[in-house]
Amino acid sequence: MITVYSPVRISFAGGGSDISPFLENYGGAVFNTTIDRGIMIRYVDDRGTLEISSRDFLKTSLISSNNTSMENRIIGLFMDSGITTGRLIMNSDVPPGSGLGSSSALLNGIIKIIYAIKGTEIGPLELARESYATEKEKFNIILGKQDPFAIAVGGLKYMEFKRSGETTQKFNINTEFIHNLERSMILVYTGNTRESSKSLQEQAQKSAQGDEETMSKLKSIRDMALQMSRAVMSENREEICSLINDGWKIKKTLGSNVSNERIEKMISYAFDNGARSAKLLGGGSEGFILVLTDPENVNRLQNRMREMSEFVIRLKFDGMGTRIINNFIDSDI
Repeated sequence: MITVYSPVRISFAGGGSDISPFLENYGGAVFNTTIDRGIMIRYVDDRGTLEISSRDFLKTSLISSNNTSMENRIIGLFMDSGITTGRLIMNSDVPPGSGLGSSSALLNGIIKIIYAIKGTEIGPLELARESYATEKEKFNIILGKQDPFAIAVGGLKYMEFKRSGETTQKFNINTEFIHNLERSMILVYTGNTRESSKSLQEQAQKSAQGDEETMSKLKSIRDMALQMSRAVMSENREEICSLINDGWKIKKTLGSNVSNERIEKMISYAFDNGARSAKLLGGGSEGFILVLTDPENVNRLQNRMREMSEFVIRLKFDGMGTRIINNFIDSDI
């Protein structure tokens, strides 16, 4: 049996500047962290026909040649690698399509486990590059480049994406300032999920057309990622909150479906109850809202936000990326 854990991520700044074609033309930058929620994937070779099961899909999938669902695309990745037997069990801590990079976390884990089955190592950056290419080219998903890279590398970090490659600057998460920052955050579920490609399609089209207003906004969002990294280095909490709010003000103007009345109502209610900053994570329209408040107000705010959502959670940063958490073969299976 081989088990892989792949954490999801939250993004503080820069999200949107990591999407083609803006990325190739101007370069993108993001500031993000993996958190203590993620996707667990287990593979057991029972010599039977390759099977995928997940409590998220709420169904079981077997090898099929005429099905283009996500499960069967995953089966296709295994078959392309010569793996046609065994059971793949997937469990997620968060709903898919919730703005936390869960599809990249899943695909990172799938690719990691395929390499492990074949007895081959793959490094974090190589894993991220293969995952990104697979989502974009084989699954036809419009996605930010930060998702597979943030999740493969793990930790709190500033990342730059250019035509020439990717660079990462990681931050120490074991400091008093970072621990206080963690204790200041909650995630509030809007109650629904969405397909990220649909939310990002309008932005991608405007970028491809060279829309000057969109380009200017994306450049501002990109520059905020570097400003965020400097604010964290200088332990400037006020600046961190301000950048989150400013980034969200710009982000929600990038497309007609990025925000909606329910999201704005939830964010407004959070501010009414002591939030210092708030933004919707991911491409837009649904998912999780990241809320930052004062540490002493977290419990109160969490209870108040439960009036708006049935799923309001605290979080902790995860310093690691996609990884194997055990690797053994039971010969009796």
